[in-house]
Amino acid sequence: MNSGYKKWYLSSTTLIVGLLLNPFISAQEPTASDAITNYIRAIDTIESDSSAYSRELADLYLSLGNAYVTSGDFAAAKRAFQRGMQIERVNLGLNSLAQTPYLFSIAETETQLGNYTESQAALETLYNINVETHGESSPAMLPVLEQLLDWYTDSYDQLSRSDAYKSLIVAEDIGERMYRILSNNKAINPSESAEQYRKISHMHYMIARHLEEYGEPVESGFSINNGQQVRSQESSSHMHFRRGKAALEERVKSLEQQPDASMTEKALALIDVGDWYTAFAQRASAKKTYNLAYELLPDDENGNTQRQALFGQPTLIAYTAANRGQTTLPQDLQVTVTVLSSGSTRNPAIIDPPESLSERALNSIYKDIRNMRFRPQWVEGKPTKAEIVLPYASQQADLNLTRK
Repeated sequence: MNSGYKKWYLSSTTLIVGLLLNPFISAQEPTASDAITNYIRAIDTIESDSSAYSRELADLYLSLGNAYVTSGDFAAAKRAFQRGMQIERVNLGLNSLAQTPYLFSIAETETQLGNYTESQAALETLYNINVETHGESSPAMLPVLEQLLDWYTDSYDQLSRSDAYKSLIVAEDIGERMYRILSNNKAINPSESAEQYRKISHMHYMIARHLEEYGEPVESGFSINNGQQVRSQESSSHMHFRRGKAALEERVKSLEQQPDASMTEKALALIDVGDWYTAFAQRASAKKTYNLAYELLPDDENGNTQRQALFGQPTLIAYTAANRGQTTLPQDLQVTVTVLSSGSTRNPAIIDPPESLSERALNSIYKDIRNMRFRPQWVEGKPTKAEIVLPYASQQADLNLTRK
């Protein structure tokens, strides 16, 4: 144990013991304010015992920034993240991958502060650092590209309409880079690439849905690489249908070439393609693809159980919902819905709607449900109409209505 680390360890231990002996901290859940105070004390202790650029400080600044985020002080959080990143650079170099969590955090706080251009700059720095380390076409780029894709698609609902569209364009650029790497490296394990192909397709659905609802603005050029790649003005919903389908079909082809891939894996990949056709109202193609998957499952007890789980009742295609199937909101409403054999919905009706639910909120909920698509229920090898009760979060209506 080197002397600098030993000093930090002993000081931190003293601090932790002090916190444990504090009756207020031990009796109650620490607040964000408590956490901020404790992190600042720990930072002061290490700086006085070691130096202002001691490596151990970086993690503390990251934690301090997260505590500021919890408290809602995004400006202070950004300063903490920037300080932590500066320490990593001093210790490990300007192109250190250790900057990754700080750059993502800076991008998030800039977004919260309404500084979309600055958040872009942080993420572009992250991308360029990884290119310097791995090379633009290396499979080692896939993890950071996937993280970037997640960030841009997840940030969509936090942005104004124009910035949300810019975010989707950058996501498209990232998705195309992922697609090229995956397509050119057939040795990549299909189980590892499967989720990446799915995310690429879901991103294309988001763009197609945005274009259908809002149209395409005149100013649409954007890139994560210093403006070198400019988006074509000829994009359309159908183009994104084709690109998303191509990503899912690559997954199917990859599994077909793997001798150890199970029939279940292949069936699930086909189901994803069938869901894609359903999302875009390609009814005949969806039925054909679902049927292939249905027949591909083993004709035994396990296969029949899987058929029942996958086709025994209508299943929401998550990315067609406003929240894309990712919500922690309490699902306090019950909505009766007719799911047609095509996967589209009819006649949504809230069971015992609360009086506090406004007409605008009701309309927002019904619009969202009408836009949802389901994998239809299959009976005796055929898609059929079914009645379901769909849980829904009333707070989602508020989110739907705040789209700027």
